[in-house]
Amino acid sequence: MKRCDYCGKEDWMPYQCSYCGGYFCSEHRLPEEHDCPGLKDDYWNVPVKVKRKRRVDVHKVNIPLPKPSGIAAYGYNNLIIGICTIMFFLSIILPVERFLALHPSYLFVMPWQIVTCIFLHGSFDHYLVNMIVLLFFGSELERRAGGNNYLKIFFLSGIAGNLAYLLFAYSTGELYPALGASGAIYGIMGTLAIIAPEIRVLFFFMIPMGIRTALLLFAAYDLFMLPFSAQTGVAHAAHLAGLLVGLYYGKKLRILRRWRMW
Repeated sequence: MKRCDYCGKEDWMPYQCSYCGGYFCSEHRLPEEHDCPGLKDDYWNVPVKVKRKRRVDVHKVNIPLPKPSGIAAYGYNNLIIGICTIMFFLSIILPVERFLALHPSYLFVMPWQIVTCIFLHGSFDHYLVNMIVLLFFGSELERRAGGNNYLKIFFLSGIAGNLAYLLFAYSTGELYPALGASGAIYGIMGTLAIIAPEIRVLFFFMIPMGIRTALLLFAAYDLFMLPFSAQTGVAHAAHLAGLLVGLYYGKKLRILRRWRMW
């Protein structure tokens, strides 16, 4: 747990300012909220290289950030949580799992299941834990990487996780239905571990540690439990595949960020 450098408030998940390097609570995370020296030094301007004859001059230009409109104004993470919530309660009164959960035996008959199963959950505990994690880390990723990157990471990680589960199911002959957003959530956390390693998490909601350490422990657990997926009823292969996609995308975002600041 760190203290906010501005007000002294303790915070489990402090924000680190990318301009002054300080740690701040959610109320003072924005540079203008904690009197960031970067505002005075004009760090908000984006460097752009302009070639003139044989000399390269560096100019500062202000680029206005577009404001989200339409569906994006509500936040993609909030919309996905809303869809998962609707589908969970709908599954209580209707047998939606029959058509929307991922059934390895019927994939080629109902191929949409590889996407729709992401929004379903098998129990209230399953739904609640995933939504809590998505609420905190999904919103953080969307804030840092933007809505478009958030959607790409969510769906690419979720689909990759489902493909990994199918490969595992076909290779072992354990053709059990699968559902849940865990693969996508692992991808979100994997991306955050690369672009924001300073984030602190509560391991199993109890032990504070860095996000990279927590993901390393989760990955080790999933690797160990992978042969027992049928007994545990958990798609460990989907978790690992989603995590790998998230790590790759996070590396891609970090390289892109450095290139833009060059």
